[in-house]
Amino acid sequence: MDIDQLSDENERSRISEDEDAMSTARTDVTEEGSEEGSVVGTPKSSSRHRRRRNKNGLNEVDTSPPDKKLARSEKKAKKFSSEKKFDEALQELIRCTALARIVYGDGHWKLAEAYANLARGYFELKDYPVQAQAHAETAKNVMYNTRHVAGSDDERANIIGVNIQIHYAMGLALIALQRLNEAEKCLMTAEKQSKDRAKLNVLDVADTDEMDIKICIGLAKVNAKQQKFANSIRFLEKAIDLIKLVHGDDSIDLIPVYQSIGQVEQAKGKLANQSRAVEMYYQAHVVASEHYKEGAVEVAETAMVLAAAYAQTGDPAGEASAESYMNEALITYQVAYGPNHAKTVEAEDELAKLMVRTDRQQEAISLLKKSIAAKKEVFGDNSQEVADTYKLVASVHLAQGDMELSLKFFQKCLSIETMLYGAGGKRTKNTQSSIDMIMANPRIASTQPRSKKEELKTRPRFSSIVNRSSSSGGFIA
Repeated sequence: MDIDQLSDENERSRISEDEDAMSTARTDVTEEGSEEGSVVGTPKSSSRHRRRRNKNGLNEVDTSPPDKKLARSEKKAKKFSSEKKFDEALQELIRCTALARIVYGDGHWKLAEAYANLARGYFELKDYPVQAQAHAETAKNVMYNTRHVAGSDDERANIIGVNIQIHYAMGLALIALQRLNEAEKCLMTAEKQSKDRAKLNVLDVADTDEMDIKICIGLAKVNAKQQKFANSIRFLEKAIDLIKLVHGDDSIDLIPVYQSIGQVEQAKGKLANQSRAVEMYYQAHVVASEHYKEGAVEVAETAMVLAAAYAQTGDPAGEASAESYMNEALITYQVAYGPNHAKTVEAEDELAKLMVRTDRQQEAISLLKKSIAAKKEVFGDNSQEVADTYKLVASVHLAQGDMELSLKFFQKCLSIETMLYGAGGKRTKNTQSSIDMIMANPRIASTQPRSKKEELKTRPRFSSIVNRSSSSGGFIA
């Protein structure tokens, strides 16, 4: 799913579902707490209570205080998140908001913190920016509609930390929603508040730096989208310094940041510094190679990205390096996944395209034809991936001057695209245009069977009117 393209209607529907889930969670925790008299609520039937098994295998009511349940849900949310059980993690984060309201009340900063955590959960675990933005707004309203008095520097630091979380989560969500100016303001606010909190000298420096890393990466992203490339690179370089400080020079957290600098460099277009882009991708590959075992898929991933960067340099040495890294990645994918896997066939495609660019068309055609069976296995006989391969093979044959073979593969491509998109589809029309261009060649047209439409064009016209000047019989009127 492309999150930037999600409709507001679908997203608002999910928010409605969140509210229903929160309502259910509040009901559950209120019923649990009411039995012990720790929260306000009307006692309900015991069948509605959250139950757990005792040693004898019988159900019993969980009578833990709400604050204990809140701590337990927070731990569960972290555990599920680390295990990539994202739906379960979100359920616990929703439950945390209900429990935080019971334990602390409607206007407490702890409730705002629960909503801020939920906002980040929706964005980071599920890529749902509308929900993230809505829950961050709720957290912000809790913080700004109530005066929060800090009893100590530690509590003041925690309150500032909640504000940082709110603005950070809102900033990320607004980037995804393409509201870039608002997103930048939110992230700049988070950065300023982080500097204010650091002055208190009451927090673990590493924790503060972790948040600063995230903020820097967020600011780099929004600046890149605004085409403020110098600012974007400046924030990414700051993130690299912080990562090295906190995690060391060989941290795998450096990989996506190095690659982001490469992407920003390449996004400059004619002003791109391709050498620096390649250097950044190379640094990412070095970190991956040092961190993972030889032949690891993670190393193959960075090798493919580095190969693509080398290929864009356009010089023979760069293209040779690109082919070397592509082959390295392809071997890894073949061993790890086998020949019939999306990663394997994608690497083969990139290698074939490189062969075409380096005037090794016959090698490219052989590799592409060999990959068709694997693509049918992976994507299906009538998939766009198979059609694209037929089209690429057809284009290479056309470049070689073999129009008959080119026509054959364009027609195979057309057959699939017509099935997928119909005769009026954009892809279908483009392929048909290529076929028409080839068929315009008299030599090719003469070898092709004529269609019924073409036969009708050349057939003599039939007339039902008899020539009156000729004799039509033996009688004279």
